[in-house]
Amino acid sequence: MRSVIFDLDGTLVDSLPGIEYSARTAIGSVLPGVPMPDLKAIIGPPVAAMFARLWPDLDPEKMAQLVAAFRSHYVEKGCLDSRPFPGVTETLSRLQAAGLRMLVLTNKPVAPTNTILGTLGLAEFFTGVLAPDSPESPFASKPDGARALMRRFALDPGQTTLVGDGADDAAAADACGFRFIAAAYGYGAAAETAATRVEKFSDIEGYLLSVPA
Repeated sequence: MRSVIFDLDGTLVDSLPGIEYSARTAIGSVLPGVPMPDLKAIIGPPVAAMFARLWPDLDPEKMAQLVAAFRSHYVEKGCLDSRPFPGVTETLSRLQAAGLRMLVLTNKPVAPTNTILGTLGLAEFFTGVLAPDSPESPFASKPDGARALMRRFALDPGQTTLVGDGADDAAAADACGFRFIAAAYGYGAAAETAATRVEKFSDIEGYLLSVPA
């Protein structure tokens, strides 16, 4: 392996506490009296898609207000509640020392993504970070984002692995011919069908460094 693309939420960081914090604040403001739903099983897609799954019949104006309230709170406060999963910093350091080029592909907007990576001391490990609203290569889906990274960094599919927890991460790897590792400890269901899965982040190291180029 020469290059590794990591998903963010549910793969590198446990962002559930911050997402719940901002969702609770937004729901209380826009939909007072509506109970706080269980978000763990639906984290991964952009927040607008996440809320649409929860309230498919919500008035479009209310939905827009809800999304705006969430994003405003999350970029200022909620994202600061993210934490790296156990072993992330140490493992990334060893992968970097081994010469692997590492990238991030996320559905999270670029501002909170950069805040999370910078605050947690993870930004230094990554050559590139791509989010849906990244000015250089905006994208509408994870497969589109993966293709943009492949073009931008001239990634060789046979020497590139994508690591993520969601079905869209698996689809992104498949669209580009990348190897895929499912983060079974994350929020998504990719591990249910993936050929390769890891139960903890540090397990990724052995796989990446043992696959011949």
